[in-house]
Amino acid sequence: MSFPSGSCVYVVDDDASVRRALARLLKSAGFVVESFASAEAFLSQMSPDRASCIVLDVQLPGMNGVDLQQVLKARQIHVPLVFITGHGDADLERKLRAEGACGYLQKPFEESHLISSIRAAIAALDS
Repeated sequence: MSFPSGSCVYVVDDDASVRRALARLLKSAGFVVESFASAEAFLSQMSPDRASCIVLDVQLPGMNGVDLQQVLKARQIHVPLVFITGHGDADLERKLRAEGACGYLQKPFEESHLISSIRAAIAALDS
């Protein structure tokens, strides 16, 4: 799959080691990656025209991932979201998907599952 020129996968996770590991993994899979420690930092620096996908932790300090999903929806920013969490359940997954999330992975997850979720989210943009 080709990755649109100038596009980016944004990683939003408050754990620096997780951000680094995800960025390294995604770059090795051919993605352009930018990382943020909080939803607020992401909102202040993101470029909706550049985004192809957001990998988003559910549990964040301050504005959490669910709140960020609602802000993006209210601003009519249509970027596919792949949620990752260590503290989720089936009800949360149903809620996030009902609100438009493209993916939901429980930590720890298989690297290949994350990459395939991102590729599927990007492919959905092209269709």
